[in-house]
Amino acid sequence: MQAGEGDMDHPIALANMNLSKAEKNYLTTECEGLAMVYALQKFKHYLLGRHFKMYTDHYPLKYLVNKLVLGSRGNM
Repeated sequence: MQAGEGDMDHPIALANMNLSKAEKNYLTTECEGLAMVYALQKFKHYLLGRHFKMYTDHYPLKYLVNKLVLGSRGNM
């Protein structure tokens, strides 16, 4: 997003991906996390060396991102 006039932010790039057959069976939280990782990989050349924020409205994912110690997939 790029700051616009007033409180308006404007998107400057969009990304999408197709899920594999296995990824289609992921839980919603895992799909949301996969999307975050994909976005970071896709736009890493813009993000490296810069401060940035990622926004999500998915509360279980917010909890996992802010959790200090992450376990394996089975420990969610």
